[in-house]
Amino acid sequence: MIPIRSLWMASLAMLVCSWNANGQSQVWEFSPYRVNVWVSLSPSLQLDQNAELDLYQQIQKRCEADFGGTWSIRVQSTPDSLYGSVLYRIDELTVNQVLAREMTLVVGKSDAAKAKFLELNPPPPPVKLTAEEEAKRLKLTKEQIKELEDAAARAASLLSVRTFESAVERINAFHVLPLPFTGLKREVAPFESDEKWKKFSEKLQPFSGDLDSLKRALDEGEIVAALVPKTELAAVREVSRSIPARLPWQPEALLRDYDKIYMVAIDLVDGAYRVRTKEMDSLVRRMGDLGAERVLRPQDLGGSIARLLRASFTPMVRIEETDNFSATMRVRAAGLITGESHPAQIGLGDVVIPFIRRDDMNGNPTVLQAMPFTFIAATEKIDKTSLYYGAIFAASRGALTAAKNRRTQRLGLKVTTKYPESELHLKFRPPFGMPQNVAPRSVPGAEVYLRTPGSDDLVMVGRTDWRGVLPLTNGTPPKIRYEIPANSRNPGISEARKIVSESVPPPEYPQPAPEATGATDENAPKAPSKPPKGEVQINVPLYLYYVKNGDTLLARLPIVTGFYPVDEAKLPDDRRRLETEAFLKGLQNEVLDLVVRRKILESRVNAKLKEGKVSEAQTVLEDLKRIKNYERMSEQIESVQRRATDESRGRVGPVLQKKIDEMVDSTRKIMQQWLQDDLLRDLENKVNEAK
Repeated sequence: MIPIRSLWMASLAMLVCSWNANGQSQVWEFSPYRVNVWVSLSPSLQLDQNAELDLYQQIQKRCEADFGGTWSIRVQSTPDSLYGSVLYRIDELTVNQVLAREMTLVVGKSDAAKAKFLELNPPPPPVKLTAEEEAKRLKLTKEQIKELEDAAARAASLLSVRTFESAVERINAFHVLPLPFTGLKREVAPFESDEKWKKFSEKLQPFSGDLDSLKRALDEGEIVAALVPKTELAAVREVSRSIPARLPWQPEALLRDYDKIYMVAIDLVDGAYRVRTKEMDSLVRRMGDLGAERVLRPQDLGGSIARLLRASFTPMVRIEETDNFSATMRVRAAGLITGESHPAQIGLGDVVIPFIRRDDMNGNPTVLQAMPFTFIAATEKIDKTSLYYGAIFAASRGALTAAKNRRTQRLGLKVTTKYPESELHLKFRPPFGMPQNVAPRSVPGAEVYLRTPGSDDLVMVGRTDWRGVLPLTNGTPPKIRYEIPANSRNPGISEARKIVSESVPPPEYPQPAPEATGATDENAPKAPSKPPKGEVQINVPLYLYYVKNGDTLLARLPIVTGFYPVDEAKLPDDRRRLETEAFLKGLQNEVLDLVVRRKILESRVNAKLKEGKVSEAQTVLEDLKRIKNYERMSEQIESVQRRATDESRGRVGPVLQKKIDEMVDSTRKIMQQWLQDDLLRDLENKVNEAK
C-alpha cells in the first residue's frame, strides 16, 4: 500500500508543475527541479527509433524512482546544433562552448542602413485631419509641431525597431552566413506551425560572403539586419546594435526553461557501451565534472545513465539573509523530499558554495559570479522542512552581504569531494598600475598554516615549492565552531525561528572553558568570559589556510580538500615589501650589533682611564669613532626606502607604500633609541680631562 504522505507529495508535485505551466509564481521549497536530459547516440549503436524512445522511457522511469516529486524530467535527443559536440567532446565541453552557437539578431546603425530601412518601409501618407483636429493643430507652437514631426519620424525609422517581434514584422530579410544558415533553417522547421516562426523562417536569407563582407554590407546599407553567432558579435558591434531574440530552439532559451540540463553521450568502445554524462546548472551556468561507466548489454544503459545522473546531481539552496558570519538558506524542493537519504536532501553538516547571479530587465544574466574561497556550512535547522542556518567562511568578509537587490539571486550548490587531495597554487596578482593580462608569477617559499574553522589551533602545513604549489592532503571532515546565529545583528537571521510555523529549537551550545589566570587575589577583577559558540560535525574536509610571506599575512583561504583538483589563489604582489623587510631586518640586526660593540668599547675606555692608561684609552676611542653612527645608518635607510619606492620598477600602490613607510619608521625609531646619544662626546671629554 502506498503511504498517504507519498500520495500527498505526488499530488503536491503535480500541483506545483501545473503552476509552472501556467507561468505563475513558484514556492521554492515545493518547486521541483526542471530537468532536461540530452542524449547523443553514436551511429555505431545502430539503434532504431523505437529502441531510442524505449531508452528515453527507461531513463525517465529510473530517475522518477530515484528523485520522486523533486524532479520534473524530460528526456530528449540533444539539439542538432550540439549533438556532435556532446557525443565527441563532452569531456571538454564548457558552458561558453554550449552557448557559442547562439544566434544574435543585429541591425545596422549607420545612416545608410537607416535610409535603406526607410526605402523598404516608407512611412505611411499623412492622415487627413478632421476640422476639429486641424483647429487643435493651429493652436500648437512651431516647437510643438516640430516635436510631433520628429516623433513621427522616429516611429517610422530603424531606431524604433527595439524588439524581436517588431523586427520580424517590419524588416524584410534577415541575412545569415552560409554555414549557420543551413542549421538555422533545420532548427526552425519544427516551429513553423506557429505563424510568428513561419514568418521568421520565410525572411531568412543566406548571405554570400564572409563575416567581414557582412560587416561591410551592414555599414553601407546593403542589408538592414543579420543573424550572427554570439561568438562573432564583437566583430560587428561597431556597425550594428543587437536586439534580444529568444529563439526557443537555442541553448539560451533551454537554459531559461530548465534548472538542470544533463548531457549524455553513448558510444561503443572495445565492444562495450561507454556512457558519459555531465551536469550543467542553468541558473548559475556551472558545468559539473564528467561521469563515466561502461556496460556490456544495451538493456543496462538506462540504469547506468540513471546512476550517473544521481551521482552528479548537485542540490541547490537559496541564500536569503546574511551577515558577516551567518546566513539563512532555503533548500530547493525540500517539501517534496520523502527521506533523509534522498539525493536532493541538504542536511546538517553539509557545505554549499555560493554563487551570485544578476539579471537584466529581460531576465538574462549579466553577472554570474562564483564566490572564490567562500563556503557556507549548514549548522542548525530553523524549521522542519527547508530552512537552515549556515556559518559563512570566506576569504573576503561581506561579499555576500553586499550582493542583495531585486535582480540579484544568491544561490548555493552542495559541495561533494571528488579527489583524494587538492593542490594549492599561489600566484601574485599583477602589480598596482600594471596591465591585468600580464601572466601572474608564482609565490615560492610562502608559509601555509592550517586552522579548523572556529578554533584557535594553527598548524604549519609547509612551504610552497618553486612553482608556488603545495599539496593539501587533510581529508578528514572536522568538527567546526561557529557564531551563534541568534546573536546576529540582522533581525532576519536572529529572529528567523520566530517567523516560521514549525520552528526547530536551537541546540545546546557548549560553554567555553574558563581562562586560566595567574592572579591569586579573590578580589582581583576577572577577565570577561568569551561568548559561547555552536559546534557541528561537517561532512567535508573544510579548513582555513593562512598564507604568510615573511612577517605579513597575505591571505586566509577556506578550502575543501578534494573539491577542486587545483585551488588557485592570486595574492597581492608584496615582493618589494618582502625585499624591503629583509634589508631593514638586516639593518635592525646591525643596530643591535653596533649597540653591543659600543657598550664593549665604552667599558674598555673607562677601564683604561681608571687604570691611568690614557694613550690606550685614546686608541680604543679611535676604534669607537670608526663604528657606524646614526647619520651613516640613516643614509642606508634612505637608500633602502628609495629603492623600495622606485617607480622605474613599477608603480607603488598606496597599500604597499604604507607598509614600507611603517617598516622604515619602526627601524628609524630603534636607531634613535640606541644610537642617537652623546656617548662619543662624553668619552672624548673624559679622555681630554685625563690628559
